Amino acid sequence: MERLILFDIDGTLTRTENGYLPFNEAIFQTFGIAGDIRTVVPDGNTDPLIIREIFAKAEVDIVIDDNDWKRFTANLQSCYQRHVRQGLTTVRALPGAAELLRALANATGYATSVVTGNFEVTAQVKLEAAGLFAYLSRGAYGSDSAHRPDLPVIAKRRWEELNCRAIEPEQCVIIGDTPNDLAAARSNQMKCVLVGTGRYPVEELEYRQPDGCLAELSDTQAVLMTLANL
Repeated sequence: MERLILFDIDGTLTRTENGYLPFNEAIFQTFGIAGDIRTVVPDGNTDPLIIREIFAKAEVDIVIDDNDWKRFTANLQSCYQRHVRQGLTTVRALPGAAELLRALANATGYATSVVTGNFEVTAQVKLEAAGLFAYLSRGAYGSDSAHRPDLPVIAKRRWEELNCRAIEPEQCVIIGDTPNDLAAARSNQMKCVLVGTGRYPVEELEYRQPDGCLAELSDTQAVLMTLANL
């Protein structure tokens, strides 16, 4: 049976160091406010909701319209590209991520894409910096919807349009590192594998009863076996 594997990015495929620098700079450039992403817990959230939570924490009352989001997106892309280019912000693939994506690309019956709370422009910068971008088709992003459960069906539809054929929800598997990844999968009747490579320890993730749970992605054969048994 064909499987569409939908990967989260942060904490699942990649780890970013000093990512707050371009993010905070883009906030200031766009809104003229010194917001700080370090004041909130971004794991499993979407960038639009992270921005709103930052302003709420700072007790800043602001109305953000579509033009503001367009400016923020452009500023975020520019800031991230510059910080990565200058080495101020680094993005690396987590152990086993590249090997797993290569294995899935060479295996029969698997396709890979992304479901992430990042804006699409940020996701691309991160995946390119980590050397993973070429393995993943266009998925769904925080720029598509601030509501994370909306994203899996968007990624599924884009894959279907690209490949000119349908795939059932139960053939889709979300791989992530937070309970929000599991909630998004469940709300779309999709499978979910959680990995303990982010903020949440594997014991807590196992308690949530995903379809599969792994400490990390470094054992490619173990991941492939888990996917085959779903």
